[in-house]
Amino acid sequence: MNHVGQPKMLVDTDELKAIVEADDSQTTAELAAAFEVSTKTILVHLRQIGKVKKLDKWLPHELNECQREIRVCVSVETCLALLNRHTNEGILNRIATCDEKWILFDDKCSASWLDPGSLPKKCPKRKITPKKVIVTVWWSSAGVIHHSFLRNGMNITADMYCEELSTIMGKLARLQPALVNRSGPLLLHDNARPHTAQQTVSRLQELGFDILRHPPYSPDLAATDFHFFQNLDNFLVGKKQYPRSSTKYL
Repeated sequence: MNHVGQPKMLVDTDELKAIVEADDSQTTAELAAAFEVSTKTILVHLRQIGKVKKLDKWLPHELNECQREIRVCVSVETCLALLNRHTNEGILNRIATCDEKWILFDDKCSASWLDPGSLPKKCPKRKITPKKVIVTVWWSSAGVIHHSFLRNGMNITADMYCEELSTIMGKLARLQPALVNRSGPLLLHDNARPHTAQQTVSRLQELGFDILRHPPYSPDLAATDFHFFQNLDNFLVGKKQYPRSSTKYL
């Protein structure tokens, strides 16, 4: 036992490493409490043993062998077709892309302490959560075009998506008039049901969107996951919701 005024002993890094590798989802606060030191001290020692915190990767569902084979073949074909089109036409500045994301207020599968070269752990998405809100984001190479939050617990429908398409075309006409009037915007979105409904297809044709091909079972090819939502996940780690609000965080 330490006497009053006597500094506490440093954390045993071997013991810390064993504890973290036994349960890599522990928070710095939990580890600090276990070793009776500050979270700052724990972070220093975690860096010493080469551990970094990586957000776990949600999986919509597990693919069977047939689905995996289809995904590989179609993904390769799609990527080659897009690359060839860009080589011939230079399409990157014409692309507008979008995606939706659930923000869970009670997220128990958030991050793990891993070695720098390790891949993030995979967690199946939960079907039911007591409180969540969905955010939609539209952006292009020029920046964010539009974003919106749905009311708590609501999911996006074909009707809502069609309304957003009209909003996006109006904003593009103001922000990038040359794109709308001359080249025509290219839309990159995934195969979610609101995106492929007949109502949506008809609306896209009315607005003059050219749809880029997106292979099935390929959420990891959605650009928004890497260029927007990953940063959003990092920002939301450890945040708490303000009372009576669904879109403000401490």
